[in-house]
Amino acid sequence: MSGGVDSSVAAALLEKQGYDVIGIFIKLWSPSAKATGDKAENICCSLEAATAARAVANKLKIPFYVVNFAREFKKAVVDYYVKEYENSRTPNPCVICNRDIKGELLLKKAADFNADYLATGHYVRLKVENQKLEISFESEPEGSSLRVEDRNQKLKEFYLYQGVDKNKDQSYFLWTLTQKQLTKMLFPVGDLTKLEVRALAQKMGLPTAQRKESQGICFIPDRDVCGFLHRYGKKLTEPGKIVDLKGKILGEHFGLINYTIGQRERLGLGGPKAYYVVKLDSKANILIVGDEKDLYSRELIADGLNWISKPDFSSKQIGARIRYGHPIDNCAISQMSGNKIKVKFKKPQRAITPGQSIVFYSQEKVLGGGIII
Repeated sequence: MSGGVDSSVAAALLEKQGYDVIGIFIKLWSPSAKATGDKAENICCSLEAATAARAVANKLKIPFYVVNFAREFKKAVVDYYVKEYENSRTPNPCVICNRDIKGELLLKKAADFNADYLATGHYVRLKVENQKLEISFESEPEGSSLRVEDRNQKLKEFYLYQGVDKNKDQSYFLWTLTQKQLTKMLFPVGDLTKLEVRALAQKMGLPTAQRKESQGICFIPDRDVCGFLHRYGKKLTEPGKIVDLKGKILGEHFGLINYTIGQRERLGLGGPKAYYVVKLDSKANILIVGDEKDLYSRELIADGLNWISKPDFSSKQIGARIRYGHPIDNCAISQMSGNKIKVKFKKPQRAITPGQSIVFYSQEKVLGGGIII
C-alpha cells in the first residue's frame, strides 16, 4: 500500500471478495536532505504517503505494517540507475524496482506474513490458461506419488495482459515477472479504468479517493535529474565536445551523464536549427547531434531477456514498444548468440535508446522483454 488510490482500492476490493487482507508499506531510500533541501523524501514513501496508507488500513480495519527496504533499494535500483548513466545508457528504474524489490523482496516478505498472495495496484490483468499435458500416466516414474490434482495444477500457466485502461496500462514495467512469481500475485484494479477506481474509492469513503498521483522518479523528489547524477555519478561528468554527424564541432556539453538519445533541450546550441542527441561516444567524451530524421531506425539488439510466454519467432503477430507510452509496432525477432536477440520493426522507430526496456506483445498479452543494448 503506497498511499495512492490504486493500491487503496485494490485492498478494499480484495476485502470485499472475502480475502484476509493486510497492508504493507515499503520504506525506500531517499537522498540526503543536505543535497535536496526540504524535498529530500522519496515520493513513494514520504511521511504523507505513509500516513495516507495507514489511514486507509484503519478505514478497512486491516493490519498495517511498514518494512524498510532502503538499503536494498539503494543497491538494486539507485546504484543501477547511476551506473547505467555512467555507461551512456538510459535506464528505467521502475522496471528494476518491480523486478528486484516488489517481485523478489516484497514477495518474500509477504510469505513471512504467511500470505498466499501479493496484491498491487498495477493496471494489468492476470489470466490463467491450461496447457497440454506433456507426460502421460504411462511415462510417469514408478512409485511416483503425483496426484491427478497435482497434474492439473501443473497444466496451468499464468499470463500478463495489458490493463483495460490503456492510458494507465503498466504492463511495460512488469515484463521481468516469472511464472513462479505470477502464481503468487494479484492485480485487482486491472479490469478497471482510473475513473472507475476513483469513483469506487469515493463510494467506499477511502481517504485517498482524491489524492494526487506521484510523478517523476521517486528517489529524485526535486526532479533535478542532472543535479542528482552529478552528485552521485563519478563517470561522464566532465565537459566535452558537441559535434554533428560529419564531425563538425558545434559547442561543448556539460558531461555525457546529462544526456539521452532524442534529447533536444539543454544542449546549449544557439541558432534557428533544432538539434537532437543521436549518439553518446563515451570513449571520446563526445556528444553527437543531428536532425530529427537521424533518430529513426528499424533495428535494435537486446539482451537480459525474460519470457513470460516465449513466442514463436516466426510469427507475424508480435509487437513491441521501446519505451513506456510508446506505440506498440509490429516486429520480427531473430535469435543471436547467447541470450541476445535482434529485433527488426516494420516501421522505423524514433530514438531507440540503449538501457531502456523493449517489451513484446501478442495483441494485449505480454510475451516478455529485454534491455536494449
